Amino acid sequence: MNNTRALAGRISESAPPRSHLHRQRMIWAYIFVSIPIIGLLVFSLIPILFSGWVSLHEWNMLSPVGEMPWVGLENYIYLLTQDNVFRQALVNTFVFVIGGVASNVVLGLGLALLLNSKLRGQSLWRVLYFLPVVTAPLALGVIFAFIFNRNYGLINSILVGIGIPRQPFLSSPYQALFVIILMAIYQYVGYYIVIFVAGLQGIPQDYYDAASVDGANAWQRFWRITLPLLKPVMLFVVVTNTIGGLQVFDLVFSSTAGGPVNSTQTIVLHMYNTAFKFSRMGRASAMAFILFGIILVITIIQLRVLRDRTERS
Repeated sequence: MNNTRALAGRISESAPPRSHLHRQRMIWAYIFVSIPIIGLLVFSLIPILFSGWVSLHEWNMLSPVGEMPWVGLENYIYLLTQDNVFRQALVNTFVFVIGGVASNVVLGLGLALLLNSKLRGQSLWRVLYFLPVVTAPLALGVIFAFIFNRNYGLINSILVGIGIPRQPFLSSPYQALFVIILMAIYQYVGYYIVIFVAGLQGIPQDYYDAASVDGANAWQRFWRITLPLLKPVMLFVVVTNTIGGLQVFDLVFSSTAGGPVNSTQTIVLHMYNTAFKFSRMGRASAMAFILFGIILVITIIQLRVLRDRTERS
């Protein structure tokens, strides 16, 4: 018995104190947590702050940063009051967002309901719908530019074959933006189909069985069960689709480059042209912060409205 106590005493003396082990673990925890925080500061926060500082100056990227002339809010005032292209880009971007979000929600949910039913070859259809999502937007824009070409495009060849006159499509100031919306829907609707299918599969079948026993038809089951329980998924789809739509660049850049007559000009494309074509980095940085403010306000409104409706339901 005495030997056991002596051995226990020696082990307790040789073992490090409990507080010391806890301190070591906390140090390593802070080290591992600090790595992503440092990465966030270096690659995100610092460039954002620098861009905000540049937006208050006039800089052509050739002169040293320390010699940038201070202009204050002049870049913001010019964009909001004098830059007609920026205002046109705002209108085009909002039209793109409204058309894209509405179409992706309706088509995504409708096709998700179809794929979630007892449809033959569900896996094949899901793969086919998701393939455009993994296609590079720049490549997709070039392909659609050929398909909708006024002279030798596939769509016009089909229209002429059935007796319909050729359409200008991407060459028309009145049609080009809607063609780009169609391109965006084609590329991203498959992603939202997958999201909606996951939401549908998370709804217990017992709810539908109970509703069927009570005499509810298919429309009533959809309106009273499916739609309310899908509101959190719909919130995610609407918010992410809106944020992505407000930042659209690659599809427009590769298909129309903002033309014809700025009819497809978007905020990010105008920002790119201002910065790298006209070397007005201060004005482009101001556009970036205006776009950030628009995205922030719209996202907060969407979250508040849709979340309140979800909680009430």
